[in-house]
Amino acid sequence: MKVKAKKTQKGEKLMKKTFLKKMISAGIIAATMCTMAPLGVSALEKEVSSNWKQSSDSTWSYCIGNTPVKGWKNISNIWYYFDNNGKMKTGWINDAGKWYYADNTGAMQTGILKISGNVYCLNKSGVMQTGSVKIGNKNYQFSINGQILGSELPKVDKGFDSNNNLIKPNEDSNKTESISNNENMNKPAASETDKDSSANNNSTVNNSTSNNVSSGNSSVSVSGLPQISEKYSVTVQSSAENKILELMNAKRTEAGLKPLSIDYTLQSVARYKSNHMIQNGYFSHVNPDGTKWTNWLNTIGYKYNSTAENIAYNTTDPVELFNQWWNSQGHRENMMNPSYTKVGIGVLLGNGKYMGTQTFAG
Repeated sequence: MKVKAKKTQKGEKLMKKTFLKKMISAGIIAATMCTMAPLGVSALEKEVSSNWKQSSDSTWSYCIGNTPVKGWKNISNIWYYFDNNGKMKTGWINDAGKWYYADNTGAMQTGILKISGNVYCLNKSGVMQTGSVKIGNKNYQFSINGQILGSELPKVDKGFDSNNNLIKPNEDSNKTESISNNENMNKPAASETDKDSSANNNSTVNNSTSNNVSSGNSSVSVSGLPQISEKYSVTVQSSAENKILELMNAKRTEAGLKPLSIDYTLQSVARYKSNHMIQNGYFSHVNPDGTKWTNWLNTIGYKYNSTAENIAYNTTDPVELFNQWWNSQGHRENMMNPSYTKVGIGVLLGNGKYMGTQTFAG
């Protein structure tokens, strides 16, 4: 199981508060998680960490001081691989004769993946499997290139296109399958294990200056952004949005922080994002067309100094989205970041799930 830009902080330094001394563990899915679980949570690391550096060629590096990391590195429980030049790799990665796969955010993947139409099995260490592999209670055969053989297929956890973009997250609400063969099930050796929570699992997305939201089964539109094609009816969960704001501000007040105020532009953006994911069948901070919240912000002219986004989904309770975020360090740090003063919360019910987005700005 795992979690997932251009640097948009304008002088932002993530401040880690002393009250965040304990990490709360819970069973959640982040955008980069492959193992099946009932909940979804995600945020993009590179948006909120000064350790991430983007080069002029748009590649990313992760620096400790002024030194770029090389090889494997675990950052907030997500494995990334950096080549000998310190550049983060995506797609297929060959390390010491073993193949790994990273999505377009650089996050290493595990599980049963469908990549560019072909099905592969990556064990808990992320190593691509070949030969006979036991998945659940059945054996499957994989070629020397890692592609499954035969017409019978195991359940796919995630799908990715040729650009390593997530096509469909795992939406199974209660099933988990194990993968086993004679491969050593250890994580790849990292050059260093990251213990600096300033590199969180969080990203940022948002939208416009006016919106048109109706409370029943409806569309959620934002002036200046494309109209979302309606495949599913959606219902805005305004009471859940208010409750999540209440719970979040209670935590901030307990910690001596100022409560966040609702910004209606950010709220329209958050609802737009939740609807966008429902209608287009994805769960990621990166949109299917490759755009991000920065593109949306530039389009609508929204001004900010720093910004972040949390996303999550579940199939049972819209208010539970708050606990999913709170029980994940990166998401929790976004909610407790003293740099943010405004938030938009968008919770929608559609296609059998509660999809939630928090968009922060300061």
